[in-house]
Amino acid sequence: MEKEKLNKAVLRSIDILDYLSHSKKPVTLSAISKDLGIPKSSVFDIIHTLVHKEMVQMDEDTKCFSLDVHCFEIGSTYLSRTDIHTQARPVLKQLSLQTGETTFLAVENNGMIVYLDKEEGSSPTRTTCVIGDRNDMYSTGLGKAILATFPIEKIRQITGGGRLTAKTSNTKTTFDELMEDLEQIRQRGYSIDNREDNEAVFCVGAPILNQSGDCMGAISISAIYTSITDERLSFFSQLITSSALGLSHKFGYSGVCLYPIPSYGINIGR
Repeated sequence: MEKEKLNKAVLRSIDILDYLSHSKKPVTLSAISKDLGIPKSSVFDIIHTLVHKEMVQMDEDTKCFSLDVHCFEIGSTYLSRTDIHTQARPVLKQLSLQTGETTFLAVENNGMIVYLDKEEGSSPTRTTCVIGDRNDMYSTGLGKAILATFPIEKIRQITGGGRLTAKTSNTKTTFDELMEDLEQIRQRGYSIDNREDNEAVFCVGAPILNQSGDCMGAISISAIYTSITDERLSFFSQLITSSALGLSHKFGYSGVCLYPIPSYGINIGR
């Protein structure tokens, strides 16, 4: 859409809601203005309108702002009308029951993954990711499961094709390393995040494909690294691939493997 047709006040309102959604605690009007580069007078008008519509709430004592319940209601409505969420919900619950670990559903959006759902396991350890969070693709099991379904040109566009920011000492930090990893994922049939996004966390993931073989999203099983054995990895990988394939078949995919597209042509034996 042409920029001149975009409404500045609406754009700023969305920016403010997005900013509040990523804030760990309520924030002041001044902080919103400074961080977003919006004049205080404009923030004042917008934020109080959002408060009136119950999209934002204000703490009367601190005069700080945070998201209100109406945002949750809108998000919940979106999820209830999203086929992938509806179909994946029982699968996440079953995977969590079978493994005792936390399971996730995510989709790609503008080169990032967005967590649509999670099911906490019986393990006493809890993950910090919450529904609605965004994360990098190259360092996560969910993200790499999706990336491996893309052609190399799209992967280069998403990652920039150069150096990648290290999240941990295990993060793949070059495009060549990432491509080699994605080639292994294609041949293996599932992704592995071996403490690449979080030093303590190990994940396995697999994509969900539609009737055309395009990737709709991915599911994963996340566990503390120290709990992973060869036997558990084998168990998790079988569960995640069979579950993702079953979900894919519900969306019309007729294949028998999750990565039917040709190899990247990378020698992974060197």
